[in-house]
Amino acid sequence: MEDIRQQEAVVEEGITLSDLLRIVWNNITIVFLVTLWVTVIGILITWYVVDPKYTAETGIMIEVDPETMVGTGSESGAVSLAQQLVITYKDFATDPLVLSSVIADIPELAGITPSQLKEMITLSSVTSSVIVRIEVVSDSPELAAIIANTLVLNSIELSEDHRFLEGRVTQMLPAGAPNNPTSPNKILNVVISFLVGGILSLGIIFVKELFNNKFQTPQEMEKYLSINVIAAVPGTIKERKLVD
Repeated sequence: MEDIRQQEAVVEEGITLSDLLRIVWNNITIVFLVTLWVTVIGILITWYVVDPKYTAETGIMIEVDPETMVGTGSESGAVSLAQQLVITYKDFATDPLVLSSVIADIPELAGITPSQLKEMITLSSVTSSVIVRIEVVSDSPELAAIIANTLVLNSIELSEDHRFLEGRVTQMLPAGAPNNPTSPNKILNVVISFLVGGILSLGIIFVKELFNNKFQTPQEMEKYLSINVIAAVPGTIKERKLVD
């Protein structure tokens, strides 16, 4: 009875850190090969499968003349109104009316819809700022710059019919064709592939150990069966030849 209790106590201890390290070391070849292959696959996909994306950047500024304001016409009031108009411009610039005009002016965009063009455009602004940053992502650096500049020019032209934006939108610097792609991030992809390979290899060896119900060492027999091992027969042909 006492032996059974001791055996249950030992089993309840579970796997130790040294056991984990031993399992990993005994399967180090699997860890190395799986990690290597996953990393190589990630490199091949990043360099030869994924198309590079280029981002062209430009921006506009909302300016409000205090003298045109009804009331006191203070500069603080003009700045406050300009900040509010930033939100209005961000909605206006991605309106189907503006996007359709951009598609009509650029032959390379023939066949795409305003919603598809909208997915290529990002408008952002900082709180309490009167500047809107515009980013356009495309497979072609030249096309990305053309779309960004056309979007700004067309939005300014069409804003003349907008009571709140009329005469208050100014482009800052025109967008230029970017020299380097912004995605994919090759270094980051390689690191991620390496980590995924390492995690996958560890998962494989632990699943392998989970379904392995054999005792690997005499110490395991003593631990789980509470018996003293007097002798052990080598388990591999190489070990048996050494004994002979």
